[in-house]
Amino acid sequence: MEAAERTPPSGGRRTRGRRAGLDLARIIAAARSLDADELTMQAVADKLGVDRKAVNHHVSDRESLLRLVALDAFSETSSDLDIPPDASWQEAYRLYARAYTDYVIAADALSVHLQPDSSVFARFAEPTEAVVKKLTEAGFDDEAAVRSLALLTNICWAYARDALLVARIGVGLRLRLTREGLEGRDPQAFENFTRIVARGVDTYDRKQLDLSIEVFLRGIEAVFLSDHEAAGPKQA
Repeated sequence: MEAAERTPPSGGRRTRGRRAGLDLARIIAAARSLDADELTMQAVADKLGVDRKAVNHHVSDRESLLRLVALDAFSETSSDLDIPPDASWQEAYRLYARAYTDYVIAADALSVHLQPDSSVFARFAEPTEAVVKKLTEAGFDDEAAVRSLALLTNICWAYARDALLVARIGVGLRLRLTREGLEGRDPQAFENFTRIVARGVDTYDRKQLDLSIEVFLRGIEAVFLSDHEAAGPKQA
């Protein structure tokens, strides 16, 4: 009887919950085989050949499903990051930030369903542990480590979202909106602003991310390590 319930007749549907032979891993795997814009609870149920209620037994709604799929994709790619044992804390943070940003960008349409919270940190566990170890060795206390890590991931998140937006619409909004805001104004009254905007500096490129990381590194060193002689010689 049990085996019969696990194997639906051709074109039929399984029952709900555990009797459907479902678990969260199977649901996520089926969801990942679908395009993000086509990903619904019903689409996953159809893919698995079960009633939608069987999927709801494990996942409450579409938003929860999208988040689980995004986290799974993030977890799969983040395992590639390796922090060398001899890296300085600064270099460890650079590697961490660039990889973290790239993984969010790689999630593309699913990235909007990720949030920079503990669930993401848990899936970035090994690199996070390696970075925190470097910070501890450099003289950061636990609060400084967690606050700086939260700040860095927010920086990465903001850049990744900007990069994804530009990829979708083909233009950076900051420059366009600033130019529109200056239209009709007296150039002499806004001489410096007009000159800067006319240069058309791309604040969405990779140089912007690298700048953000370097400012972050110098800032946390000044704030958290200025009074820690035990941190040893500074490494660039």
